[in-house]
Amino acid sequence: MAIEAYTEVTLPADRKVVAELRGVSKSFGDVLAASDLNLSIGEGEFLSFLGPSGCGKTTALRMLAGFEAPSEGQVLLDGDVVNDLDAHNRPVNMVFQQYALFPHMTVTQNIGYGLRQVRPRIPKPQIAERVSRALEVVRLGGFDDRKIWEMSGGQQQRVALARAIINEPKLLLLDEPMAALDRKLRKEMQIELQDLQRQLGITFVLVTHDQEEALSMSDRICIMRDGRIVQIGSPQELYDRPNSRYVADFVGTSNFFDGTLQGSPEGLSTVLLDNGMQVQGMAGDGLVDHQDVCISVRPEQMKLSHQGDGVEVKVHNRIFLGEHTEYLVSHQTLGDFLVLAPRQADLTEGAFAVGDTATVSWEATAALILDRN
Repeated sequence: MAIEAYTEVTLPADRKVVAELRGVSKSFGDVLAASDLNLSIGEGEFLSFLGPSGCGKTTALRMLAGFEAPSEGQVLLDGDVVNDLDAHNRPVNMVFQQYALFPHMTVTQNIGYGLRQVRPRIPKPQIAERVSRALEVVRLGGFDDRKIWEMSGGQQQRVALARAIINEPKLLLLDEPMAALDRKLRKEMQIELQDLQRQLGITFVLVTHDQEEALSMSDRICIMRDGRIVQIGSPQELYDRPNSRYVADFVGTSNFFDGTLQGSPEGLSTVLLDNGMQVQGMAGDGLVDHQDVCISVRPEQMKLSHQGDGVEVKVHNRIFLGEHTEYLVSHQTLGDFLVLAPRQADLTEGAFAVGDTATVSWEATAALILDRN
């Protein structure tokens, strides 16, 4: 089934549009890297492009930055078409994955580099004042004369951010800036980036393949696949109401059971699973009877019981994760799937051991019926 271009949910009427992509496509020879992108980015918004490698998210970012020109369509900043405007003339700055800092320069020299290129020249005392202010914003006061190679990865990232914000851009573009950091430092920097974005009020656009990073930081997420936008929404909207199996699988964790749509009694739809079972769920928009679909149920929406109504399973694996326990269970025809039991459930009902027989159930409203592709 061909992937159709996603029709964007419009921004709130009271939010000013800072940047737009209108029917934008980009080809590199015979390779179509981005196709028919339509997107409005609001003032003060934190928006993320999320998708696997090669989905077109970095190409979209580079067209906003001016490092790539679209093959078709228009890129707009503040309502003006900027297709032919060079990157250094756009009110946009970019933080690269490898930071692109000058190793022979001090922190102060790196941060003030862009200001020193402005013509007519900015007076040195004014540059020093703005550099000092930027250092305080990213909590690097006192690091003025430190060499880049003397700093940790997290500190280098802050220098790159300070260099990007010192020109007060309308749009700050972040190309997987935390990919090189360890998990603990990445968590800390995510919080710092959010705080910085709120403090400055600058529009942030992040490119990432890390779903947790996008979910925790973004006002809206733009899910991409094969060069196209397939869904845009808030983190909660994408998690609770994905429009396809692809989105449900990419945003969070889900169990999938394939079948055919049979009908829609009393607001719920019935799916005849490939194993012959009938399951009810909530159908997404645009689905038709007899279409190949899948049932998507999040592991935390499933209840594992010692007895009761539901499907009988055998516990295949158990992983204790503190606040919850992850069970891999096996059903004769449904196959293997995951169930997350909260800590309280294990304490009140008793935990399960590998090899135990149990019953799994879920509410029909927790089962989403989605396009199988």
